[in-house]
Amino acid sequence: MNIQDYEKFDRENAYYGNDLGAVIIDNETRFKVWAPESAIAILNLYSEGEGDNLIESIPMLKLEKGVWFVTVPKNLDGTFYTYTFEYNGQRRETIDIYAKACGVNGDRGAVVDFNTTNPENWEKVKNPECKSPCDTVIYETNVRDFSIDKTSGVSEKNRGRFPAFTKSGTSYKGTATCLDHLKSLGITHVHLLPVFDFATIDERIPITENKNYNWGYDPKNYNCLEGSYSTNPYDPKIRIREFKMLIKSLHENNIGVIMDVVYNHTYESENSSFHKTFPFYYHRTSQGWFSNGSGCGNELASERAMVRKYILDSVEFWAREYKIDGFRFDLMGLIDIETVNLIRDKLNEINPQILMYGEGWTGGESPISSAKLAYKWNSYQFARVGLFNDNLRDAVKGSVFNIYDKGFVSGNIHTVNTIKRGLAGSVPHSQLTGNDEACFAYNPSQTVNYCEAHDNHTLWDKLAVSTENFTLNERIKMDKLSAAIVLLSQGVPFLELGQDFLRSKPKIPNDRETDKNIPFNGNSYNAPDETNSIKWNQKAENISVFRYYKALIALRKKYPQLRLRTRECAESQMRFFNTGDSSIIGYTLENNDPKSKSVIAILLNPYTNDRIADLPEGEYTIILNSDGEDESKSGRTISGQVQLDAISALVLLKK
Repeated sequence: MNIQDYEKFDRENAYYGNDLGAVIIDNETRFKVWAPESAIAILNLYSEGEGDNLIESIPMLKLEKGVWFVTVPKNLDGTFYTYTFEYNGQRRETIDIYAKACGVNGDRGAVVDFNTTNPENWEKVKNPECKSPCDTVIYETNVRDFSIDKTSGVSEKNRGRFPAFTKSGTSYKGTATCLDHLKSLGITHVHLLPVFDFATIDERIPITENKNYNWGYDPKNYNCLEGSYSTNPYDPKIRIREFKMLIKSLHENNIGVIMDVVYNHTYESENSSFHKTFPFYYHRTSQGWFSNGSGCGNELASERAMVRKYILDSVEFWAREYKIDGFRFDLMGLIDIETVNLIRDKLNEINPQILMYGEGWTGGESPISSAKLAYKWNSYQFARVGLFNDNLRDAVKGSVFNIYDKGFVSGNIHTVNTIKRGLAGSVPHSQLTGNDEACFAYNPSQTVNYCEAHDNHTLWDKLAVSTENFTLNERIKMDKLSAAIVLLSQGVPFLELGQDFLRSKPKIPNDRETDKNIPFNGNSYNAPDETNSIKWNQKAENISVFRYYKALIALRKKYPQLRLRTRECAESQMRFFNTGDSSIIGYTLENNDPKSKSVIAILLNPYTNDRIADLPEGEYTIILNSDGEDESKSGRTISGQVQLDAISALVLLKK
């Protein structure tokens, strides 16, 4: 297509009805699709999700605003369908971009009466309360990784699939796994890597036998669920019901579900359903071809009216139909700021407590001005949306782009100021100067603090390479101090499943990664289960680390001054104090609530030996030592100075 002025085109052709897709009304099924430049539109009905089983093809009628429409005078619940469009004399068949269910491998949409997909008592399932993003502890996992390993204790039928999240009582040699592990650790939200239908896994092969693997950042159908995570990918209702059961199970245990969404690019470019529906409209272009700000071959043009509408409609569908508690936006820096704010507005209409955060960067250069995109440096223009804090991440453990680089926990004391910025919620604070790039948040609720995620090497693998001359015990202390910084900082703490028991992603023979000197995989998006799966035996082997993370989470939940919501609170209730050594960080946090008034002091020691540090005036008891234990019941009080264990955090309560 050769549209020169998309704003003008949108003014004349954009359609804002809420009825695109397939809708069952009484005993008829209505189909609507927006394709204003297509010469024709044909609805194709099939009895199955694949194969030679065409029922009939029905020409559609073109209405105003480029919408094609047809009504079939019967309830087509369970029927599969596609559309055929014609451009430049060439006809191409494609799935409906608005399809909300699909057949195996996502090539045909499915007409579904969603009322028939609800688990028992679904109408009574409530979203867990979330008064502030700062009250959350987010825990990231991949559906497949969660339970695919035999040590998960999950039955083979459910391993690597949605139902694994619904089963209590699983364990490895007496150590809780899967759902019981989530409940025990104390996290508030599970962040699921993409569960929408993605392209590169053949759903016909059972996941326990499937050698292909992908995280899911290869979008095929945004509004359909991934079939490989279902016990029956041929029946669209089963995958829908099983995912609702997952949500029901976690909600009943007061755990929210966050969905990882990838509205920045599609897996295919010319062969994507969007391009087949309306060539080049849904993607940005540069010099007449797909631009590549995602680094994946293309990027969605979120600034165009019908792309923006599509994203808004999609987010609303997931939030309402599946009761999703949050959305994490992949490469959010490619989405224009106006669209980001409109998404937040839409979520507020549905439920203001739904979380929204994303990556404030891109994967390449976009033709859109960076001033208009949701980059981290534009954060004040979308202050209600969270951003990953890569400044704190790299200051804690060293740059993710250089595995040999060290951070605060591994002895790089030059990162102290950046650590302090992160501890203060990445908001302006009168005691801190410099490192302006690490001071990006409008309120603490806008910073998502982390030191490990699915991208890059795990924290444990990073430490194994960058501190190879240190002892095993010292590296364990570094891991624990990393967790303490994340969980004792103002903002939103984010962990990856297995981080709490030293998760590793080992390379396997013939691994595609080129650096043969590093035995770990730092980009495991398509590495096999041997690399990516959670080995639950590691939890039993590193149970003391797990207990330390658990103690940190419990402490964060107990003391509201660890969860300050505004920059004003961070300024007035958080004060850094002189420890006697500029590399040992010390700060106090005050809770001003008359009913539960308290002051806690926190000290962070990066040195490989024990140190003495100065305390603020007053008497203190230890409520979290380097082993994660509460010593307050011992009756021992400390004043003036305190001894800090090597590479550790210490938390004290003022008497």
